Amino acid sequence: MRARHRVAALLVGVGAFHHGLVQADPRSPVQGDPTQTLPKIAPARPDSRVTVQVERPQPAMQDLLNARLTPRRFRIEGAKTLPFDEVAAQFQPLANREITVAQLLEAANAVTQMYKERGYPLSFAFVPAQDFANGDVLVSVVEGYVAKVTVTGKAGPAERRLRAIAEKLQQDRPLRQDRFEHYVNALALQPGLQVAATVQPPTTTDGACEMVLEVKRKPFTFGTGIEYMSPGLRAIATATTNSLTPLGEQISVSALFPKGRDSEEYYAASYAQPLGTEGMVARLNASHYRGVPQNATLAPIGFNPRYVNDTKRIGGTLSYPLLLSNAHTLTLTGGVYGADQFERYTHTATGTRVTLGTNVRVATAELTYLQRGEGVSRNATLGLYKGFDALGASRQNNNNDLSFFRTRLLLSQSKDLPAGFGLTLAAAGQYSGDRLASGEQISFGGRFFGLGYPAGEVAGDKGWGASAEISRLFLPDLTYLRTIQPYVSADVARVYSNSVSLSHRSLSSVALGARFSDRRYYTLDLSLAQPVGDKPTNASRRSPRINMIYSYQFD
Repeated sequence: MRARHRVAALLVGVGAFHHGLVQADPRSPVQGDPTQTLPKIAPARPDSRVTVQVERPQPAMQDLLNARLTPRRFRIEGAKTLPFDEVAAQFQPLANREITVAQLLEAANAVTQMYKERGYPLSFAFVPAQDFANGDVLVSVVEGYVAKVTVTGKAGPAERRLRAIAEKLQQDRPLRQDRFEHYVNALALQPGLQVAATVQPPTTTDGACEMVLEVKRKPFTFGTGIEYMSPGLRAIATATTNSLTPLGEQISVSALFPKGRDSEEYYAASYAQPLGTEGMVARLNASHYRGVPQNATLAPIGFNPRYVNDTKRIGGTLSYPLLLSNAHTLTLTGGVYGADQFERYTHTATGTRVTLGTNVRVATAELTYLQRGEGVSRNATLGLYKGFDALGASRQNNNNDLSFFRTRLLLSQSKDLPAGFGLTLAAAGQYSGDRLASGEQISFGGRFFGLGYPAGEVAGDKGWGASAEISRLFLPDLTYLRTIQPYVSADVARVYSNSVSLSHRSLSSVALGARFSDRRYYTLDLSLAQPVGDKPTNASRRSPRINMIYSYQFD
């Protein structure tokens, strides 16, 4: 097994320890980054919404739909943005022949549709009340724009930021759909705020509209995620402050509990700061994980099965939405981080301790794409990570590459099927030609392409995983139970090492489960999974696993 190659190196390390000639293998029995296996808290359902009334009612003409007239001349007023000839062409076929008022209104609606298709949601054409004397027909085109922004509710210190973002829309005359969607979605990104934006069509021919922002603010939020991945229970709690100052900042702290059989401790803090009005966000984060996990393959070669795993990490990122709309989001993120990680093993007979450690300094670039459509959603993330042998980067008792390069790709798609069924496909992969520290490896197991195995069961310098799930959604619509979603799933994963031959590298499992939710506070996922690939490391046989994932957002 892979771990046997690791711990065999420990024997070499112990033999040479007192002579300063430690030649341990670059990898350790730990399987990847342990912080990636911690429980997750499901994000709160977004309550922000936008209402835009585009269709312009024409009550003055409704009683005359069947009235007949013969237009001789059309006078079109207010059309400034679209080519005038294109607007006039909608009415040209109606000239000098007998038509109904209904046909005239259809032509005006066609102009409204032209504006909509060209990306002007608040612009429209209408036929005002008139007597059509001498065959003269007046058509008014209103090119709508946001002239006023009104904030209602309790925005608190964030009101200035909300106004600054919304007032960007006042620069567009007429208002364009792409800019409208960009800034409305930028409003929805503000931490701790629920924003309902309403825009009514113009009531005057100059096109002036009012945007009303109804704001609900949550200055403090608290959430918890609990996992039971047999045979252990772990939970993580996160407390967050949102926009307590006009800066619009968000501060979060997290902790893992209880320590459990592996004596795990995890503490994390993060700070997010929106910058400007375009959706840019700067983030700082720091975390410390320490655990004493067990690896059964250590005992046969004379080491205590329990070993210390410690990881400290600090970093920062800057993200910017290259595309921000109702249907598509494309975000570019750049950052840096430093991670100091070690594993310490104890020889059973002599008590000698051997430490394998690596401190890395990394620059990152990620591109994330999200598509939302009717009955379908797609996600894709491409990440590039470059290590540097500088600023304190070092290694102890291993040959890990400090100036490494790795790339990672994550893909997922969820699609609604007929009769309430749904299909979800997901895949992930990483490639590197270097010998990576364990925290930089890709690991699989648990909810990440290995539901029938412990989280972090296998890891490697490169690898891939894939899963498929078919589900059926039921809507009991009870007070505390709004959805039930039974599902069946299958997953597979493979890892590869650039330094040793791995005998335990393949995971495969099938699972049957169900999700429950009230669509506001909690989600509960229960499943029974059967491993069908390699036998789990710390197990004597491929036994079914009971998994429970629970997340709760306090209001």
